[in-house]
Amino acid sequence: MSLPAPSVALPSFDNTLGALLVGGLVSMALWGITCVQTFTFFTRKSRDRPLFKLMIAFLWALDTFDSALNGHILYYYLVTNYLNPRAIAVPIWSVILHVAITSISDFIIRTMFAYRFWRLSKGNIIVTGWIMAVSLTDLVCGIVITVKAFGISTYLELDKISDLLYLNFAAGTTSDLSLALALSWLLVRSRTGFRKTDTLINILMAYTVNTGLIVGVDAALGMITYIVMPRNFVFLGFYLLLSKLYLNSYLATLNAREDLRERADDHVSIHLSQMSGSRRFESQAVASQAISTEKPSRGDPMEISVRTLVEKTDDAYTHRSPSSATAY
Repeated sequence: MSLPAPSVALPSFDNTLGALLVGGLVSMALWGITCVQTFTFFTRKSRDRPLFKLMIAFLWALDTFDSALNGHILYYYLVTNYLNPRAIAVPIWSVILHVAITSISDFIIRTMFAYRFWRLSKGNIIVTGWIMAVSLTDLVCGIVITVKAFGISTYLELDKISDLLYLNFAAGTTSDLSLALALSWLLVRSRTGFRKTDTLINILMAYTVNTGLIVGVDAALGMITYIVMPRNFVFLGFYLLLSKLYLNSYLATLNAREDLRERADDHVSIHLSQMSGSRRFESQAVASQAISTEKPSRGDPMEISVRTLVEKTDDAYTHRSPSSATAY
């Protein structure tokens, strides 16, 4: 009489392979948006330096390689090991290498943002140094995690490097929020009191906050899900999106520059009565150079056409010229 075959406890697929599948599909969709935004960046006329364009091309190539890794992860677990469900307990090399690629891509983009803040703040070394220190911590943690992860045989052994994973998530979230706050603070200080200019500044603040907020929320969710559910792949689903969200946010700010420049170059008509007393006196020196007046008819309220003057700083990677656009 033959003995019954021993039962094999199968892992749950919803929070393992399901989480990987959803994260992988969303990341591929984001890669498609990255391709469109990269194409838009290179086809638009700009004053960006060749080195900066080369860096954008490198980031796109890095993101494309990362997408290939995501495809390999899904193919390995869902196709190659379709009849071997226990294979999901073993980390494949593409999952491990993805950590390093994400850390490198995020560090490059954070460095670009930090350099932009340093130039626009006229050399605020304290805030810039803090942002770079936290960003460097995230990069180093990502590289160390990658090296150590090649020495583990199952996902259960991630407990050995859990401290590094916590630090990696925390450093990434902190650097993103720090950048968003620093750039927003810089923009708030740039308010002039003119409605048109302040509207432009509000738009820039929205871009800045969204860049840090979207990436920061994704990193925070990855950290929280790993702390609460370390035995499944939900945190990996969030981690697959991290670098793509950051790159898309950065490309969106670059591609929006031309529209923002056109808004900055528009004329603004205002009434002096709409300005506070302090703003009137502060604007006298500027208005004397930019105001064009017409002789008003008797009995009509006097109006002055004022061209909104925006202090324009060349982008960190654009050619210097009198007509260079704002660094944002």
